[in-house]
Parts: sequence; C-alpha cells; structure tokens
Amino acid sequence: MRFALPLVLVTLVACSNQQNSPELTQCAQQNFQCEQNCSLSSTEQTMTRQICSGECIERYNTCKAQVEELTKIRTAQY
Repeated sequence: MRFALPLVLVTLVACSNQQNSPELTQCAQQNFQCEQNCSLSSTEQTMTRQICSGECIERYNTCKAQVEELTKIRTAQY
C-alpha cells in the first residue's frame, strides 16, 4: 500500500498532462523514486516521512515549472 500513493500520483500527473513531454515524464519518475525512498527510509505517519514527502513535492513542482518554462520557450520559437 505504501507504494500505491506515489504510483497513483505519477499516473495522474502523466494522464492530466495533454502534452506528455519526456521532460515532464522524467519529473514524474524522479518524484516516484523520491517518494519510494521516503517510504523505505521512514515509517508512515511520522514527521520525518511528511518532511521527506514535502521535499519530494517541492522538487517535483520545481521540475514541472522548469519544464513548463522550457515548453513556452520552445513554443515561442515556432
């Protein structure tokens, strides 16, 4: 069950993005791996786990923002 939530999140992100860019897929994969590492390094419902998951989300959001910015630049060039 621990691994189900990150997998669901990755799937939702991939499905919600109509332009599945390789970069965004990589962000989602990195997030999945980060969440798995959190699951392996701490037990559920602990402050450590919450902090770890929060850091994963921050990294994903940063990655996604960079991909969106890159997409805007690419789109503007065409």
